[in-house]
Amino acid sequence: MKETYTAEQLNLIYESVLDQVEEGVVISDDENRILFINRAAEVIEGIDAKKSINKRMEELYSPTDLTPNQSHHSVVLDTGIPANEYYNKYVVKENHKIVNALERMFPVNVGKKTIAVYSLIKNLPVLKKSMEQSLGLYTHFAEEKPKNGTKYTFGSILGNDIRFVETISNAKHVAKNQTNVLIYGETGTGKELFAQSIHNYSSYQAGPFISVNCAAIPNTLLESMFFGTTKGAYTGAVNTPGLFEQAENGTIFLDEINSMDMALQAKILKVIENRTVRRIGADKETEIRCRILCALNEDPVQCIEDGKLRRALYSGLSSCFLHIPPLRERKSDIPLYCNYFLSRFNKEYSQRIERMDEGLLSLFMSYNWPGNVRELQHVIESAYSVAEESIRVLKLENISSYYKSSFVEENGNSKIKTAKMAESIVDEMQHDTASEDFTPQPSGLKNQIDAYEKKIIARTLAETNGNVTVAAQILEITRQALQHKIRKYEIQH
Repeated sequence: MKETYTAEQLNLIYESVLDQVEEGVVISDDENRILFINRAAEVIEGIDAKKSINKRMEELYSPTDLTPNQSHHSVVLDTGIPANEYYNKYVVKENHKIVNALERMFPVNVGKKTIAVYSLIKNLPVLKKSMEQSLGLYTHFAEEKPKNGTKYTFGSILGNDIRFVETISNAKHVAKNQTNVLIYGETGTGKELFAQSIHNYSSYQAGPFISVNCAAIPNTLLESMFFGTTKGAYTGAVNTPGLFEQAENGTIFLDEINSMDMALQAKILKVIENRTVRRIGADKETEIRCRILCALNEDPVQCIEDGKLRRALYSGLSSCFLHIPPLRERKSDIPLYCNYFLSRFNKEYSQRIERMDEGLLSLFMSYNWPGNVRELQHVIESAYSVAEESIRVLKLENISSYYKSSFVEENGNSKIKTAKMAESIVDEMQHDTASEDFTPQPSGLKNQIDAYEKKIIARTLAETNGNVTVAAQILEITRQALQHKIRKYEIQH
């Protein structure tokens, strides 16, 4: 084990930890100059941390309740007294952003001298949203529901993970621009949700929003759908505007463009570059005025290598690129989604399920959710479809066997694997007893059986990474019975 670290290495460790904290963290020195700003604070305040280092607090922030040349950090620096949780409203001078925050501020004292001050910032709008979501009272408090046929706005998006919040912030930023956007996210991460939110946050919000799943429509039909037709172009053809024309002064969203024929991708690229379309059978171009959003459900670089995506099309779109992180990379949001879906389905199914069992939630947290949020929604909804009215706590037994087996297999702990594991232990027993060197232990048959039972339980727990709930399911005993045996055999897990 390494005994010492350099100052540079320690700083790297501390910064890495602080960048994962959901609260904004701002640290200033004894001259009231900024030493550090974490990623959460960057998102909350809309600033670049690197450009803010060594600036005085008064240069960066303007508190609404103090004189222009004061800051709350300077007050704590002068007094050495912490400021416990209080409401703070201030202006970020760089971008004129008004921040409403719940803030705590603490001095770092060495002896009687204060050498630094740090503040912990909770963005009030985000905090409010989180609280309402957690209580199952999710509302669109920040935005009105759209009236243009769409369902979603940024107020519809759930998630408190810092990387996810950053994605939302970036999406809002690009929404205000006129440029096209490429969204990458696995199936079930909410690409259409983001696309609709961008539309409703943009100058195109009054116009139509047209969504096309390119994977669901045969390539032979896509061209006429996109570009339209001219009467006489082929038998039965009439003058019909394509989707690009229909999206006039609005947004067209092309989902899963990686499933689109490469020749058609080239034509889409031409539309993006020239902002014109030519109907099938027409002899002239028609100018289009709409925003184009595209989405991929696979890694774009891999799509290019596999021949599923034109490099030129990717280059034409990737100037505004949004990556929606999968649920397995932001598992801290799983309890939030669970509470939201419980509240939602309680209303839809006239149920009163109050919470999820801890064991089930633990299983949810250990599962990798290949279908992402959509899969989580389906799992919970499927439980409601068969749940009795008297159920108040959702448990593993309420989950359909299809999804239950998926959880087990995801952790590499299927019953087949467990059976093989048990089989191997039996083989060991047989090998031992058949061996010429085998001598029955004087402890008796019961103790011999106990020893092998302990061995099976210990191996199952190791295979499930210590997850008692999953191990109990595999061993086909109750969780309580397994816990009793763990204590009995003093098994470490």
